[in-house]
Order: sequence, then C-alpha cells, then structure tokens
Amino acid sequence: MGIFDFFKRDKKESENNYREVQVLEKPDFTEIDLRKLEDYYDWTLKFGNRKINLDLNFETELTNQSELNQIWEFVKRIPEFDNQNRKYIKADFEQDISMTSDYLNFYLEELDESELAEIIDFKNRKKSKNSLLMEQLNLTRVGIYPQAPYFATFDYTIDIHGEPCNQLLVLNVNYDGTLDYITWES
Repeated sequence: MGIFDFFKRDKKESENNYREVQVLEKPDFTEIDLRKLEDYYDWTLKFGNRKINLDLNFETELTNQSELNQIWEFVKRIPEFDNQNRKYIKADFEQDISMTSDYLNFYLEELDESELAEIIDFKNRKKSKNSLLMEQLNLTRVGIYPQAPYFATFDYTIDIHGEPCNQLLVLNVNYDGTLDYITWES
C-alpha cells in the first residue's frame, strides 16, 4: 500500500463513521406556565435542512424551573442524540433478531422497484439494499416525557415520493441518551 492509498483509506473510513451534526432551531418555551401545565406542547423546528416536530408531554399539572432546565438541556443535545441513535440503529440492524431489519424489510417487500429506485441507488453494489435504506432514515419527531420510565422518543422514517412515510422506527431513550428500546410503529 502506498502513502496515498493510506490517506484515501483513512478518509473513506472517517466518512463512513462520521455524520455531520445538524443544527436544531431553538423552541420557544415561554408559553409554558410552570404552575399550570398543559399536558401537551409542540413545535415544528428546523433541523439541518429538514423540519422535525418536538413535543413535551406532561402527566402532572405543575413543574419547576429545574425540570424545565433539564428538558432544555436535553433538547440542546438532540443533534448529538440523533448521531448516537443512528449507531444504536446500526447495531440493532446487525443483530440476528432485529426490529430495524424487520422495519427495513417492510419497505423492500411493500415497495415496487421504481419506488425503491427513488429512495436508494440500485447501482451501488458495495452495500445491501437494507443498508442503503437505513441511510435514508430521517428524524421526524422527538417527544419528551419527563414523568415516563424513559425520557424521550425519537421517530425515524423514510421519505416516499418526497413525503415521510407513516411507518416509524422509534427509539426510546433515557435522559442521558442511552437506549431503552427500539420499536416499530405506524
């Protein structure tokens, strides 16, 4: 291997392991009255070149500034958690029994070849169709549940004809971003 091959290999490996951290628009929490909570708040926010929905779901009628600060700290880390979630998705995909594989296989079974060709590059022979589909997953929603056993849900889907599909790969995570579980919802 020549010196230039070494640099090409390192660059290629780092490109495969790196996903640019997207910038998330800041939600406006000013409408939240700490002493008289509504059970649901939602925003549509810019996330990179896409939009995502963010919602807060409370099971109590009041909260405090400390809990709201904790929620805000989590929200600021959504781009970081998105990258971490993609690692969880990939790790799940590589398991013998995998919710991610089941989810991706659904698309391969339900979509005809022309629809799939709008989503993935059939000419790419280096990766499986499932892997190519997995790269097309887009974060569409983050739901925060401060009183639930997990802290947040991240909904991922694939766009079909330019629109998000109603089939969701959902990751439930704890406050620190550790994975609770992955499921598939519609």
